[in-house]
Amino acid sequence: MTSSRLTGQVDAGAPRTGDHYDVAVAGGGAVGATLACALADLGSRVLLADPSSGSTAPTGAFAPRPLALSLSSQHVLAALGIWDELESAATSIESIHVSEANRFGATRLEAAACGVTRFGSVIAAGALGEVLRGAVTKRDGIRRIGGYVAGARVSSRVVESHVISGDQGEPFSSTASLLVVADGGRSELRDALGIETTDRDYRQCAVASVVAARTPRAHTAFERFTPGGPVALLPMGGARYGLVWSCDEERAGRLADLSERAFTEALDTVFAGRFGGFVSADDRVVFGLRLVRADTVVSDRVVLIGNAANHLHPVAGQGFNLGMRDVACLVDVIVSARRDGDDCGDAPVLERYRRWRAPDHASVARFTDALVDIFGHRCSPVAGLRAASLVALDLAPPLKRALARRAMGLGGRVPRLALGFVP
Repeated sequence: MTSSRLTGQVDAGAPRTGDHYDVAVAGGGAVGATLACALADLGSRVLLADPSSGSTAPTGAFAPRPLALSLSSQHVLAALGIWDELESAATSIESIHVSEANRFGATRLEAAACGVTRFGSVIAAGALGEVLRGAVTKRDGIRRIGGYVAGARVSSRVVESHVISGDQGEPFSSTASLLVVADGGRSELRDALGIETTDRDYRQCAVASVVAARTPRAHTAFERFTPGGPVALLPMGGARYGLVWSCDEERAGRLADLSERAFTEALDTVFAGRFGGFVSADDRVVFGLRLVRADTVVSDRVVLIGNAANHLHPVAGQGFNLGMRDVACLVDVIVSARRDGDDCGDAPVLERYRRWRAPDHASVARFTDALVDIFGHRCSPVAGLRAASLVALDLAPPLKRALARRAMGLGGRVPRLALGFVP
């Protein structure tokens, strides 16, 4: 891995002065929008800078791709009154099947055996985005700006954000007690603030699509490890599955260019005919895969959450859910600070957040990174150990329950929103 620092402070011109907010959120994707809703419900005045505001086409975080919501992420949305609008468009995950191509090892996790009705749910990112945009609009405590935060200046009492706004037609500035950076893995604001990152290019791409199987397995998610990378199938109701196929860049290009029939045949080969063949595939979207971790998630009156803090490989579907746990923990910390009469942007408050999140950030990043390495290793002894490990896991119910609890976001110290309670 290499450490990089991308500075390039963006000149926001001579911005006019705006209002003061409790919290300014840079980034209107799912994580940023959820945080804005949670804070507004608790009485905070929030500025949400959303570059996609006003756009009718799903972009960025809301591109047409499947999202696996862990049970804790679902709890967050339920506590905010948002899940009711999503449930009809979501498909529950009640079983997870993990296997390796051309190997005998496999394991199956059952929600009922872990004491829950589901591990989580799958929803199209575009559907989630539409509901979240509506939820933001309904909250009087949120001012949404169709633009982005280009830079910030911190003083002892406030952080001044410089906003480039398509809505307003000219740059403007506003102040807040806290600036939350939630503008994604390629965060320009993080770089402009001089926060360094540790990066790893996996030299892989993911091919995302929605496919239909001839003989689907209801409410079951599949993770299939292949020599080229992991392939995930997420149930989306009926015969439909959300597909995330990770492979080297060259093959990803070839897969994207295949005819629909050739593509479904290639996918059927990966799963060894398990689904009786695939009968259709929607348009394919290809995106590069890399690990990007901020060297610090807090700075003077600034906190990084979601992909801006930890942009992970999609294996095991943990990246988005890690960001939702960021939201839940940050809300808990801000609520506690308010009750104690503390400023939510003060260094001791942000340090409490950093200490709380550090173990989860580190363990999930290590876990996903290790999965890529371990299952990408083609050495026969290592491959044999992988197969044996899957068999051993399948024979160890307590270990499976512990693993499932972590995947659901319910391991360790769990914030109240992630349990479904309003702080």
